[in-house]
Amino acid sequence: MARSFSKLRPLHVMNELNVTPMLDLCFCLLIIFMISTPVLEQTTAVNLPKAEKGSGKPAESKQQYRFVSIGRDGLYTMGGKSLTKSQLESEFALIAGMADSTQPIVRIRGDATLPYQKIIDVMSLAKAKGLTKVGLDTEIR
Repeated sequence: MARSFSKLRPLHVMNELNVTPMLDLCFCLLIIFMISTPVLEQTTAVNLPKAEKGSGKPAESKQQYRFVSIGRDGLYTMGGKSLTKSQLESEFALIAGMADSTQPIVRIRGDATLPYQKIIDVMSLAKAKGLTKVGLDTEIR
């Protein structure tokens, strides 16, 4: 039986590596991480107070933010980790030590059932550390 070698592919074609699928995968992963990163900042379940439409602005993508969440139980959360009041004070001191152009905006997300004094305590703590870029988050009615 004679075999026909005319149908075999040349060896030099087998050595080439097609990187297009790998680049597609990298771009898909990059897009997924870009979309999911802002969601990671808001991991604490907070029932925000309601405000009239247009009273607040959504977070802009070009501006950096630090979200401080105060849960229903009064516990502080920043960047996905629970903090005590003294740890929160240290975080505010670190942010205040940054240059004004790179300093992120601190957004306070207090639960609607909290006494107003808890939110004012966090704002006054930020003010005492020298932070001037502080805002309150609300939901639109």
